[in-house]
Parts: sequence; structure tokens; C-alpha cells
Amino acid sequence: MAVVYTSDTELDFSSSALPGGSLIASVYDRVLMQLSDRGGSSNSVGARWAELCADALESGDGDRYGLRTAVSGSQAAQSIRLDDIPEIARTASRNKLQNPDFLMVGGDAPAQRLWAADAKFSVDTARSKQVSGDLVISLLKLGDTVRSLLPNLGDNVTIENGVFLCPDYPLTHRLLRDRQGPRRTTVHRDEVRFIPVTAAQFLAPLGHERLRQFFARIDDFPIDSSTSLMLAMYYFRLSRAGLGCWQDQTGPLLAYRETPTIDEEAIEAQARVFAAIRTSAWGIVQRWNDLADEVRRQRFAVDRASSISIDGKLLRVQIEHAAAAAGVVPPSASKVRRSIGSWFRGQVRDQFGPLQPPVKHLDAVLEELGRFGRTLQPRVTVVTARIIAEEVGESPAVST
Repeated sequence: MAVVYTSDTELDFSSSALPGGSLIASVYDRVLMQLSDRGGSSNSVGARWAELCADALESGDGDRYGLRTAVSGSQAAQSIRLDDIPEIARTASRNKLQNPDFLMVGGDAPAQRLWAADAKFSVDTARSKQVSGDLVISLLKLGDTVRSLLPNLGDNVTIENGVFLCPDYPLTHRLLRDRQGPRRTTVHRDEVRFIPVTAAQFLAPLGHERLRQFFARIDDFPIDSSTSLMLAMYYFRLSRAGLGCWQDQTGPLLAYRETPTIDEEAIEAQARVFAAIRTSAWGIVQRWNDLADEVRRQRFAVDRASSISIDGKLLRVQIEHAAAAAGVVPPSASKVRRSIGSWFRGQVRDQFGPLQPPVKHLDAVLEELGRFGRTLQPRVTVVTARIIAEEVGESPAVST
């Protein structure tokens, strides 16, 4: 039966089977983070936390946990989600602005209040400027992109500094208390609103449940990963690291517009093979990564052999001349370069197929790729001109 650990002792639980030697150190282990992100771990965690925050704001939890309360004490009657509107992210990025996940609106004209709220699963990544009043003002100046979501916003609205929505679990409180770690925590407790969340609630839609349970049984730690969000997240990251290794091992070397597939049964079966030698869950992932590296090296070599060398300076000159002749704004050189590279890659893929790993006699295959690529060179000039003409035709006219 698992021992019941308090918040602090759970964070400090140590074992040589953990990367960094303790549970809290594993959260910041660079190798584990990089491997898990090959399987999309951080993006999945961020997206899931934003969903839970949106649900909490729209439910009774918004009032129960003070989620609609600004630092000043203002109360919001409405929350507007921004993170699921791609155009806002694109517009903010073009203007070198960050965009918070939510805007909070309180009061009625002429005493309206407006502030930002941002979903942060890891409070040490939060910075006050990400929800500052100045940021909100800048977002409102981006034409109708944001303002269209606020049709009832008055002209004399008061813009306030915002808050962060963080999970109510041991790591958040430790970081806010000690303000130390690989990343220094700079926000203060009054800038944070806490949302209770269980391991089961957080991980339910993210998959890999059997693999997470398998890893937990391998380690057999005296902490229950079904109730400890900290330990559950550790095994989730391990499972995503395994996913990334599996995809790297099995995906085609010459990929071209493939939609990645996930076979959880195959991933779990592979983990069981590695577990035949007595080890830890982290040891399984490390061995998995070593084997996947062999295929990654092959993929890198194929990528180099199947890519086209483009003279960037000459390409920009061609784009500018074509745009000037058409009287339009020059299209992005990066976009044109990507389109040329995509055409070239497609031609190579048609000739050689996907090249499933591992490939025997790779040196001979690379020589063939190089020879075929050289045969395409006479067509590159024509294709480049066609792609530039297409992009110029889609560019807005120059205003006079």
C-alpha cells in the first residue's frame, strides 16, 4: 500500500531511479524535457491546462476560487477566451506582442474594468508583463482583431493588471514560497489564482494510461501516482518521451506531408521489451532513446541529401523584381523558399518512396539521392519563377 506523503515530502522524495535524483529535480531535468517534447508533452500540457481553466471560469468554480477577481479586487462578470482564436495569436505575433489566454470584463459603463488572465501550469514561467495593463492596451490597438470580441466595451474602461491561473498543487505553492529553482519565480501570490485539479482529471483525455501505469509498476515508488499529480505528470512525460522515440524509430526517413499516427499498443509493447532487463522507467526511456538515435542519424543524412541549396540573396532579388513589376508588396522570401523546398522534396519522394527505417547500405542510397537531385537542377529555375509569380499574385498591392 502506498505511503501517504505530505506536500513537501512528496516534492523532495528521492530515488536513484529518478532523473536528477528527486521528484522535484525530475520536473526540471533538461534531457527528460527534451525527450518528452519530442512526443509533444509541453504543448499537450499547456493546451489541457487552458481547457481546464476555461471550464473553471465558466462554472461555479470561477466564483468559488476567486478566479474572476483581479489583483485590485475588481470582479469580472464575463471571461473571453483568446487562445483558441488563431488570428489573435498571428496578429499579436506580427506586432511582437504576447497574447494572454483570457480577457476578464467587469462592471458596467462608465465604470467598466478590463484585465488579462493567463493559464500557467508552471508558475515559474509566468512574468507579470504577460498580463499587464499595458499589454491589454496594446492588444486593443490591433484593429478589430480583439475589439470585435468586446462589443459592449465602453470608451472609458479602466485597464488593470491581470492574474495567472495555476494548478493548486504542491509545486506551485513551493515555487511561490521559496521563489527558487532552475527558473526563478518572479510573480507573487496575489497575482496567482489557484484551481484545484486531480491527476485523473488532468490526464484523462491525454491518453497513454496503460503505459503510465506500466512505468509506475516498474518503479514501484511509495507514492500513489493515481492521486499525486506530481508523480502522474512525471509518468506522463515519460510516456510522451516513449512516444517520441517510437515515432523517430518507425517514421519514414523521407517524410513528405505524412500525418503522424500513434499506436499505443505498439508503443507499450516496445516498452515491455526494454523492461526485460531490470531497470527503472527512466532507464527504459534512456535505452529507447539510444536506439532511436541510430534512426535519427539516418534521417538527418537523408534530409541533407534530399534538400535543395538556394541562393538566398539571388532569391530576394528575384522576388523584389517580380513584386515591383506587379506593383505589389514583396511576398515573404522564407515562404517562397519553403515552397521551392517542398516541391524539390516531393520530387525526391516520388522517386524513392518513404524509405522506412532502418535502411541498409545507406551510403549507396545517399549517393543515389544526390545524383537524382542534380538531375532536378535544370527544372529549379522554372519552378522558382512559377512559385514567385504565384506568391506575387497573392500579395496586396502597394498603396500610393
